[in-house]
Amino acid sequence: MDKKAKKKIIRDKLSLFRGQILSDSTEIESILGWKLRTYFFPKTNRRATLFSSLIIDKLTFDEKISLYEHTHIYNKSEKHENIKRSLRFIQRLRNAIAHGWLLEGASDENEMVIKNPNSYKTLKLDDRLMNEFREHDKFLLKVFGWEQTLKEKYGL
Repeated sequence: MDKKAKKKIIRDKLSLFRGQILSDSTEIESILGWKLRTYFFPKTNRRATLFSSLIIDKLTFDEKISLYEHTHIYNKSEKHENIKRSLRFIQRLRNAIAHGWLLEGASDENEMVIKNPNSYKTLKLDDRLMNEFREHDKFLLKVFGWEQTLKEKYGL
């Protein structure tokens, strides 16, 4: 395979992985926002809508996770520690993918190397990491009660 074809395969695979991570993490962030909204306002009404649009929708993913950790929804049980771990994993991977640069010379068809422009840390994006991401995504969809989405995405 020539260099140009190899480069295209790497870029195409990175685009596929990046798209899945960004799309799925946005979905998880939205679900977390909904969980927070229904925690503070269990019934949908004008106040709930205002709270969601003026407060929850303005928070970053990190702030939503932190707020989740400070509510009574979150406790120190193993289940909630696993939720926190999965949320933080997805958040960190999303940020690395969204802001990282591809190091073409260090990458190949099986492993793309991404460099953070701020910290200069590198991340190796491969099938193993994507499978780990999917496991966290499945876990969060299940524990947050998004069974239909879980079935549609993963056939579970």
